[in-house]
Amino acid sequence: MKIFLDDFGIFLGRKRNRFIVKKEGEVKEIVADDVDSIICCSSGVAFSASALDLAIRNNIQVVFARYSGWPYAVLMPAAMTGSVRARREQFAAYNDERGFILAKKFMSGKLANQANLLKLMAKNRRQTDPTLSERLYEAGKAIDEICTKVDKEQGFKIDDKRQDLMNLEAEGARFYWDAIRQVLPTELGFTGRITRGARDPFNAMLNFGYQTILFPEVWKAIGYAGLDFYAGYLHADRPGKPSLVLDLMEEFRQQVVDRTLIGLLTKNVIKPDEIIVAETGEEGRVLNREVVKTLLASFQERLDTDVMFDGQRGSIKNFIHHQARRVARFLLHEADYTPFTLGW
Repeated sequence: MKIFLDDFGIFLGRKRNRFIVKKEGEVKEIVADDVDSIICCSSGVAFSASALDLAIRNNIQVVFARYSGWPYAVLMPAAMTGSVRARREQFAAYNDERGFILAKKFMSGKLANQANLLKLMAKNRRQTDPTLSERLYEAGKAIDEICTKVDKEQGFKIDDKRQDLMNLEAEGARFYWDAIRQVLPTELGFTGRITRGARDPFNAMLNFGYQTILFPEVWKAIGYAGLDFYAGYLHADRPGKPSLVLDLMEEFRQQVVDRTLIGLLTKNVIKPDEIIVAETGEEGRVLNREVVKTLLASFQERLDTDVMFDGQRGSIKNFIHHQARRVARFLLHEADYTPFTLGW
């Protein structure tokens, strides 16, 4: 489970092997063994050093985030697994074919998951709305064709080919988000993907899912695989930009965040008029507290869902860590790399 701290006046303390969460006289005790991460989204939260020590001793990641953007700090144990040799190979791969191959794999994984999610939604609507079903299926097939183009791209250094790959990604995104728009309730007013500073309901929830839930999980996987967070391939280098984390996230966005949100909205679990807060005393807060609780529970459930991939059954969360280790093995010339994709 995740401990989510998002309000002024919360105190996180420790009592032996339990976390103590206090707020306005209310006290909740949580056994450390049941916690996989602690997420703090408010500047008004206080921690005891003993609670942070308990988190580190139990390999529990502590994430500090803002509602208006990506996490700004992550607390992890100083000693992590993985070899120095993997990092040396990671840097060397930027200037040889391995970097280009990984960038292609990350991109093709993203496109394949986009296509398969659209085709799954098409299948589920075949009886109830055959016209929409056909449009979704055709959009999925169009993205399949773009994925084939990515697979056929030839090159050596990623710097020479990155823009070509990003152009193909943009082409796929146009099909994907237009198809998603047709599935969502019209009351959401979704017209297209907005990343920074989005205040419309669907984009705000997408950003919350990517930034506050998926990003820390992938960050942790990259760290424990012994790789450098900032030395990626598909995403260009920029100071403070964890490019490899963003690279690996591409394979999981659709299956963890997009699919979960679409299900919550189309099944009316979350109602469009209840998503955005009317007023806020916290800088950057967009989503209603009850909606955030529903999202946290739903994203956690999705991460814990068992799926079949590459002949193995396991939770999506475990496959995130599996894929990070697989990147390391590919860089060390020990294994090929297969992007994470789920069928429809």
